[in-house]
Amino acid sequence: HEQLLPPCEDRGTLPTLAQAKTMAMILDQPHKILCCQCAVVIEPNAVNMCVNCLQERYDIGAGVSKQVQQNTCRGCNRFERRDGSWAEVDMESKELLALLLKKPRGLTQVRLIDASYVWTEPHSRRIKLKLTVQQEVVAGAVLQQSFVVEYVLGNKQCGTCQRREAKDTWVAVCQVRQKVEHKRTFFWIEQLILKHRAHTDAINIVERRDGLDFFYEARSHAEKMTAFLQGVAPTRYKTSKQLISTDTHTGKGRYKFTYSVELLPICRGDALWLPASTAATVGQVPRFMLCNKVSNIVHLIDPKTMRTAELLPLTFWKKQFASALTRSCLAEFVVLDIEIEAPRERQRGGGGGGGAPREAFGLGGGSGG
Repeated sequence: HEQLLPPCEDRGTLPTLAQAKTMAMILDQPHKILCCQCAVVIEPNAVNMCVNCLQERYDIGAGVSKQVQQNTCRGCNRFERRDGSWAEVDMESKELLALLLKKPRGLTQVRLIDASYVWTEPHSRRIKLKLTVQQEVVAGAVLQQSFVVEYVLGNKQCGTCQRREAKDTWVAVCQVRQKVEHKRTFFWIEQLILKHRAHTDAINIVERRDGLDFFYEARSHAEKMTAFLQGVAPTRYKTSKQLISTDTHTGKGRYKFTYSVELLPICRGDALWLPASTAATVGQVPRFMLCNKVSNIVHLIDPKTMRTAELLPLTFWKKQFASALTRSCLAEFVVLDIEIEAPRERQRGGGGGGGAPREAFGLGGGSGG
């Protein structure tokens, strides 16, 4: 800066106030240089190059695949992971974004800053992601770049759907039955299965006359369904197995297991006539009770005293009985009008004949005496 300072007669003396202000203004100005490639005025950096020249010289996104094949299953609408497994995710969700970001090759060599969806036509079978990455090109120089990765959706049948289409590939079956005319409890069980997603492990579901059959590729899945049904409904179950094939050298065999689950044949709103022993076991309740609620046990209520009781499934299976009156036997009436009548009082009179007629009290006709 000595060449820009005003001349002084003696360099050993202190500068004047005007000279000090000029020196401060010169030092406060930002230092600018020219880009070594295009001669654009820029601030000094580690490579002395502008951003455009850096992007032309260093392409940090060149090693990342811009088009990726993504397989989906038509049968279950699941997406294939990189390791070959399948995941059930929704379109444009965070779970799908995490799954897709593991697909492109070379993405682990750069630092991912941001990722977002780019809108595409629903029928185009394409998913586009806009990625923003960073990488240090030289010492002290970090370059940021954005590009679009396109995923082409292809069709591939997953292993579960392949076994579903084939025959005799199931290992265990859970047979759910309820032998009643109206399956109100069974319909409620279906809603609970859908709510808790208890059917996700099933490779096939077949409707039968009195219920459903759930087929599984593992015995543990059938045991899980059986335990779920025992927790939400009054049931009993039996198990059986059938030998399919055996190895004479090792002694190992291949079996098919069957879990037969039967729901208690009582629904909410049914009128029950309990056996004497069952009424005593429940808690010395009247034999005529109404079913108020059905869970893993049956809740009963006395229509006269409003007393409640609980009927355990084990108590019912010891001595079974049918519902005396079901909801389907009832008739629905429409009330058109209501007339309130004053209560009739017994006429007070002497001796023999001043009383009210017997028909007024619902006792029927006939001669008094």
